[in-house]
Amino acid sequence: MQKLYEVAGQVMGFFDAFKGSQPAIDNEKILIVRGRSRSVIPLDQFHDKINEIGELLGGKEVTSDEKIRDILELGDKHIQSKEEPTTAVDSHGFTRMKKELEGMGLVVEYKVFELPDCDVIIAIWEDKHELPPLYVEVTVSDNER
Repeated sequence: MQKLYEVAGQVMGFFDAFKGSQPAIDNEKILIVRGRSRSVIPLDQFHDKINEIGELLGGKEVTSDEKIRDILELGDKHIQSKEEPTTAVDSHGFTRMKKELEGMGLVVEYKVFELPDCDVIIAIWEDKHELPPLYVEVTVSDNER
């Protein structure tokens, strides 16, 4: 469990979103933390910033749709093991969330990384005019199958 907190803390600290961040889900297998930062990242640097924190974590980016779906399904299993059952995992949920946020005038970037002990999904979004706040969400899930 300590590893999940450490990874989430590194991500939130990297984006200066630690203060005021809150766990949305917190159990021994998965941690989802949401926060916001008064910092602004130039939109053309979104991709590079997520890559930078992925490298700092020692993660390998996951680009395969099938592998991402497997990671999401495992995360959903971790949530359902301790929380009230939810609907089946929606492997297109991030894509839909991105489109909905973009429809509200926000720019969104997310990536999935594999680490030795866990999988990490990092999503950031901010106003298309580069106005604060910068929103950050990190999901850290134990990757033991």
